[in-house]
Amino acid sequence: MMRNILTVSGVGIRMGERLLYSGVDLTLHQGETLALTGENGVGKTTLVRAIMGQLTPTYGQIIWPAGMPVISYVPQYRAEADAFGLRIRDFVALSFDHGLLPWLRQVERDRLAAVLRRTGLTKIGNRRIDTASGGERQRAYLAQALLRNPQLLILDEATANLDTHAKFQLMDLVQEEQKRSQLSVLMVSHDPEIVKQYADVTVHLAPDAKRMEADHV
Repeated sequence: MMRNILTVSGVGIRMGERLLYSGVDLTLHQGETLALTGENGVGKTTLVRAIMGQLTPTYGQIIWPAGMPVISYVPQYRAEADAFGLRIRDFVALSFDHGLLPWLRQVERDRLAAVLRRTGLTKIGNRRIDTASGGERQRAYLAQALLRNPQLLILDEATANLDTHAKFQLMDLVQEEQKRSQLSVLMVSHDPEIVKQYADVTVHLAPDAKRMEADHV
């Protein structure tokens, strides 16, 4: 039996006078991929923020049956990728907490090399990230997220604006990580091809719905 890592029970979120939705129920198991779908503006990212503990739901509960896992987040875009012109390997390494040390320890260098290899970034690791293609950037964002050794990976429109090859390449890498470590994935997506191929469960958000039902694939 797969272990339940996340339960969202009867969640509703109000922003000012506007009730985005109510009665949201979903369950995510270890090693499973759950797709969160819905129209623009319905509040998918708002629900993700609540799951990450960045805001409190107006109604309902977000429950971590086995305790809060290590969560990593991959967005569609990171402004810092253009702001500093770092090499890809240095950008990925930002995920480490260096403390007062200005250099990586050997264990960190080894982990960085392994993650760059698994995400296909080794050969371009010395290239500046602001000159990388969209697909290369998203793999760098993914590598940065994986460096934390997460138990839950959140993909917030991570494949948006990628060409067909790049978006499937990214999701194949995510799937390989799931096989390695039973990683759980929550992805926000508008892409029906990606949802159909990679999601085990789909939850569709609609404005102020009484209840959101999960479709199991």
